[in-house]
Amino acid sequence: MKLKFTHKTWYFFLLCAAAASMLNGFAVLGGMDFSFLEMVAFCITGITILFLAAEKGSDPKNKRNYFLIFVLLMLSYVLGGWAAYLFSALVWPALLALEYQKGRPIQRQLQLVGAAEAFHLLFVLLTVYGGMAGLSFWANLLWVLLACARGWAALSLYKMQEEDA
Repeated sequence: MKLKFTHKTWYFFLLCAAAASMLNGFAVLGGMDFSFLEMVAFCITGITILFLAAEKGSDPKNKRNYFLIFVLLMLSYVLGGWAAYLFSALVWPALLALEYQKGRPIQRQLQLVGAAEAFHLLFVLLTVYGGMAGLSFWANLLWVLLACARGWAALSLYKMQEEDA
């Protein structure tokens, strides 16, 4: 038995990563700590991006770009402080921008994810480094909305692959 992984498979995994992130966000809003779900989402996203970079027969430029997005994701984990937050906020918009450049009609999803990442980053930085602890609820709420935007983008990519098949 030979398994065949396609872009559709990897877009499904991105959808799973967004769902895990969303579940974690709802748990945080409810006062619980499901931070392991965020690590699961991180791992799924990393594996997905790495396998998209390793796909046989794809354009070497796309492979390089996927790998650079993977490096960006890894830097967000390795680095500390505000740089980690910044690099983390750039991963999904970069991934969606790459898909958009390949001709996928996901402009609205890209804009929404980019805006949600920017607002979430702003609120997190104000909460963590700006001394505005009162904004933590709003940062967490924006996390859930960001996860929803990522899920919509991943679902759109998944459905586009379904139509292409």
